[in-house]
Amino acid sequence: MAQRIPLYEQFAQELEALIHAGTFPEGGRIPALRDSAEQHNLSLSTVLQAYRLLETRGVIEARPQSGYYVKFRPAARTLEADPSPEREDPTSVSIDELSLQLFRDTQDPDFAKFGAASPDPELLPTARLNRIVAELSRDGSFDVDTSFFPEGCEELRIQIAQRAFGQGCSLGPDELVITAGCCEAMALCLQAVCVPGDLVAIESPTYFGILLILEALHLKALEIPANPETGLSLEALEFALDHHPVKAVVAMTNFANPLGSTMPDEAKRNLVALLAAREVPLVENDIYGELYFGDKRPSVAKSWDREGLVLLCSSFSKDISPGYRIGWVAPGRYLEDLRKLKMALSSGTSVLGQMTIATYLESGGYDLHLRKIRRAYAQKVARMTRAIEECFPEGTRIARPQGGYVIWVRLPGGVDALSLYKEAVASRITIAPGTIFSPSHKHVDYIRLNAAIWSEATEKDLARLGRIVAALMGSGT
Repeated sequence: MAQRIPLYEQFAQELEALIHAGTFPEGGRIPALRDSAEQHNLSLSTVLQAYRLLETRGVIEARPQSGYYVKFRPAARTLEADPSPEREDPTSVSIDELSLQLFRDTQDPDFAKFGAASPDPELLPTARLNRIVAELSRDGSFDVDTSFFPEGCEELRIQIAQRAFGQGCSLGPDELVITAGCCEAMALCLQAVCVPGDLVAIESPTYFGILLILEALHLKALEIPANPETGLSLEALEFALDHHPVKAVVAMTNFANPLGSTMPDEAKRNLVALLAAREVPLVENDIYGELYFGDKRPSVAKSWDREGLVLLCSSFSKDISPGYRIGWVAPGRYLEDLRKLKMALSSGTSVLGQMTIATYLESGGYDLHLRKIRRAYAQKVARMTRAIEECFPEGTRIARPQGGYVIWVRLPGGVDALSLYKEAVASRITIAPGTIFSPSHKHVDYIRLNAAIWSEATEKDLARLGRIVAALMGSGT
């Protein structure tokens, strides 16, 4: 039986996660003891224990007759944007076996699975979903054949539309199409707006699943640099639009994978305006949008779309269940194209899966579940970031995501990510080397790590990985 974490330590972890996320910056004052006790319904002694624990960790410090202040210095090892790169040329996408091998490695129970960006299975509402499936099976609710309605189950589309309203998107259920996950949603979008040989602008680095889609559809990629904090460079994108025949843009505007970046509201608004002026569609991936660490859900670019040029994609794979493969898309002016493509390629998405997710959303437990996993992932990211700083050699740089659970790391001393990958696999550890996040195999000294699996056991695996990095530095590899 797992040992219960003391309440003061739970609160300390939550506060440390907020410090890592930048809610309380270096040198800033954190709430007074009494304020924290009242706001979080804790005793003064519990809060005091938590603060003292953070003091011993060097995260905060007490100042006489003034309070507690953030001592932790994340900026010293924070990943900064790369210098302005040379202008890119279009790249014919080719993703080798390595990206597929990552998924195979995750099936091996003997591996420490830092490679694939899978959620923590213990944080998923599996038991509740299983009960819903049993209930639906008993009453025969899914016997009605809706597979020939490519837009999907109306009950689910209603739930998605209601939630989208809270993100600033006024969507009707009839403006949505249910898909088999977010990747299918993006693939359908690109098929709707492009033909083979067309040029698509993408973030660099970008999720390698997007590169697999581009390759399968015989589309070319144009890499646009992205900042670890603010995401896609609008200046570089505007230059690309002026000098290349870009037919579509694909971007993760919130908690991008692998970078962890989030575009500010103004940048999202400007992105939509920039593309609207040129009649270029934006395929927006918001799969991590609900996993924010702050007080407010970040907006989506779709909320500023007035021309129907933003095709918003997401799924429930990261927060409810990856196995159900239930995604969705709001394709704007391309709705009929999406419906026809969905009908032609798969007729529809799993009826039982759709109704299970719809029932779960209708039950009202989703928001409570999200609050729980947001806290958990914020703590996991903070603890793993801290462990990387302690276990990896000096010179390591780390991106500071404000949501999601992937961490983008720049290796020190010119260590080659592919060499590290080979050594790590030999030690039963999986990582995602940076080269698979670029069609031109850039980011050779970067890796992506999955903080969702963080635990006391995997902390030891991360320490082993840090020793491998140090050994590679010593060998000059």
